[in-house]
Amino acid sequence: MTFQDRNTVVSILVNLITIAYVVSRLVAMQGAGEFDGPDAANVWAKMVIWVIPLSIAATIVGTILFNILFAILTGQAKPSFIVDERDRMFERRGIFAVMAGAGLGFICGIIALAMDYSALVGLNIMYFGMAFGALGSDLVRFGSYRRGY
Repeated sequence: MTFQDRNTVVSILVNLITIAYVVSRLVAMQGAGEFDGPDAANVWAKMVIWVIPLSIAATIVGTILFNILFAILTGQAKPSFIVDERDRMFERRGIFAVMAGAGLGFICGIIALAMDYSALVGLNIMYFGMAFGALGSDLVRFGSYRRGY
């Protein structure tokens, strides 16, 4: 497993955990009636504003720990940090996937708002478009490294 593979696996796991956490938190908050008032979008934003930096920190810490654990278990020497044209191509594929997901989520969120859905619904569509775009990016990169082209 290459260094890029290990980093992508950690990112996939953190994305899945983050998506599951946000869904469970939204369901719990909806059940508790926290989105019933006129400040529903503010309550939603206060919840989401903490998810983003925590998921970034979890990805960084997870990557470091996973690489250390992998090196200890396999006895593999220091990983190669050389980036070649193939790595750049795989990164571009991933960027396309995240941009497609974010763009589609944004357009669908705007359409939902234009169809008189609440701001909360539009924000959730946009957020999950970006979240699934990031997950798709990681899956595309991982698949590209596994295939080798």
